[in-house]
Amino acid sequence: MKDIHQKLLATFQIEHRDNVEQIRSLLAMIEQTGAKPAGPELEEVFRRAHSLKGAARAVDLRAVEELAHRLETLFSRVRQGTLPLDKQAARVAGQVLDASEDYVTALGENRTPAESRPALDAIERLLGMEPTPALPAEAPAPSFEPIDTVRISTRNFDGMLRSTGGVLMESVRQNQVTQQLAGIARQIADLEAVVEPTPHLRGRVRALSRAARSARLTQQRSSWAMRHLGKQLQQDVWQARMVPAESLLEGCRKMVRDLARDESKEIEFRATNSGVQADRRVLQALKDPVMHLLRNAVSHGIETPRERAAKGKSPAGLVTMRVDSKGHRLTVAVEDDGRGVDLGRVAEVAVQQEILPEGEATRLPPETLARMIFRPGFTTSRTVTDLSGRGMGLSVVYEAARRLQGEVELQPMHSSGTCILVSVPLSISTHRLLLVRCRDRSFAIPLYSIERLHRIGLAKVETVESQPTINLEGRHVPLFSLSQLLGLDESAGNSANMLPVAILHSSGRRAAIAVDAFLSESDAVIQDLGPAAAGNGKISGGVLLEDGAIALVVNPVDLMEAAFAQPHSPQFLKRSEPAAERKPSSILVVDDSMTTRALEKSILEAHGYRVWVAVDGVEALTQLRAQAPDLVITDIQMPRMDGFGLLAAMKADSDLDRIPVIVVTSMERREDQERGMALGADAYIVKRKFDQGELLAAIRQIL
Repeated sequence: MKDIHQKLLATFQIEHRDNVEQIRSLLAMIEQTGAKPAGPELEEVFRRAHSLKGAARAVDLRAVEELAHRLETLFSRVRQGTLPLDKQAARVAGQVLDASEDYVTALGENRTPAESRPALDAIERLLGMEPTPALPAEAPAPSFEPIDTVRISTRNFDGMLRSTGGVLMESVRQNQVTQQLAGIARQIADLEAVVEPTPHLRGRVRALSRAARSARLTQQRSSWAMRHLGKQLQQDVWQARMVPAESLLEGCRKMVRDLARDESKEIEFRATNSGVQADRRVLQALKDPVMHLLRNAVSHGIETPRERAAKGKSPAGLVTMRVDSKGHRLTVAVEDDGRGVDLGRVAEVAVQQEILPEGEATRLPPETLARMIFRPGFTTSRTVTDLSGRGMGLSVVYEAARRLQGEVELQPMHSSGTCILVSVPLSISTHRLLLVRCRDRSFAIPLYSIERLHRIGLAKVETVESQPTINLEGRHVPLFSLSQLLGLDESAGNSANMLPVAILHSSGRRAAIAVDAFLSESDAVIQDLGPAAAGNGKISGGVLLEDGAIALVVNPVDLMEAAFAQPHSPQFLKRSEPAAERKPSSILVVDDSMTTRALEKSILEAHGYRVWVAVDGVEALTQLRAQAPDLVITDIQMPRMDGFGLLAAMKADSDLDRIPVIVVTSMERREDQERGMALGADAYIVKRKFDQGELLAAIRQIL
């Protein structure tokens, strides 16, 4: 509780500063011009004083609350026309603001606040009020750590995010330049062999070769550094957009209370928040949908006191709202102990609205019927009121979650009542994605929707009622082809014995989605593709890949809807001629730690690389001279010969100097990083911040 109170006090410091500054600006205008404030200005300054009083009461700062209360009274009388807001009144108000500011500043500096009595006396004399008795002695005022803040407009924030995306896009282009330089270096190397018998050209070509190699290495390091710094900048901007998710609770209590009064119901409202932070834009987008859920719970869920008494329930209904996080997802659950969802009535309405044929409605499983309540215009209410009955509330929630790459589902209840769970990304700025290949194109699937990945032998694919399925832990999961769901050409068939399959889950359903290959995981900003995106909703945007290409981002919810909406032929299971296998790249891992060697080896082999290992620089050089790999990954601190020595030895050897080197080490000082890059390292990754995604991205960029 102490930590929570400290956070509230720190938040109050920011709100106090903002309100005081806004009130001061109006008073300064009056003192300078003598002009009478307009109606909107008075309303704003009165609201600020009122907010300041409420905020001070919430954190139990009675002295600040009393000052704000008197200030609110002053502006209230000005609004009513019973008190002029002249220079004298402005000066007294300024004195009150000074006293309040001094009090809060003293708390921030862990000092005992000064007595605010003189300011109270001055404003009470102005208002013609009897002096209030001194406040009883309080416990020592709580102190808090001040927070340095900078106010920035949302437009500027979004601009910063776009700029960081631009930096990353430019780093991708720089990587393409690196590849072009590598191609030029190879052409010059080929030219060296041709001019070897010609002495007067040999020296010039060799000099040109050295210059080209040096330019390529410089460009390669610069490209890697730009990409690394761009990602860090992007992470910083993303983090700055995160705010407490408790803002979703603002206004909820009053709304539920007012709705309960209008519906003549007794309702107890409970709200819990785990302290999670989420993207400000996500919270803004969820505000109205959450209000819709609460209205639905009050109007549809909770019965009247008479109905509840007849059912043996307490007269007061209970509505609960829980804000939490799960992985990289924000979850909001709205639950009530009311009458629950009548699935029989749902089936009846679905037949009436010709959504389902009468025979099928009775055979559908409960979870399928439950999804009906999120359709636009669907309502089981027999009457229309100001609050419900038009069938728009839950469809608004569904569409809002869908736009955020989220989902909504009706949770099963052990007793009477309803629980609706909304799950959306904590941030819409960035998503964790799985990149896959399908028909020679790259696609991205949000990781939150993936339960697991498998490689299934074609012989293990079964058919149940003409639908391909795979058996996972005794349960048949329907198998679909991503290419077929997206309408891509499937004439090529399948040339592999193993089928890469992603198990997707949504609204209680599971589906196995077959692709051609798993590529990698990546954090990326999903860009809106506008008219270029598919109009059916299966594609939600695109992400820029390191080779400059665009990977289309799949919308898992709509993809699952399409999968179960109609039967699909198993065309993708037909065998075709096997493609020629590509020789995997080879990597030498040099590290004296057995654990680190094993970790890096397993990661790299899982992504298709051939890997061998060495325990120090001496052993590495022996292996390099016997068989040169495509890349070296080395630690710095090792016995006999450290990583710096290995780098220097490789760059001094004409047979080894072209092999790229990535340093992965715990030595994070700037001097060490500069030394490693100066010796010829192509990338420098600090183990304390080790991310296998960063390592794999560096390898792909270099190779």
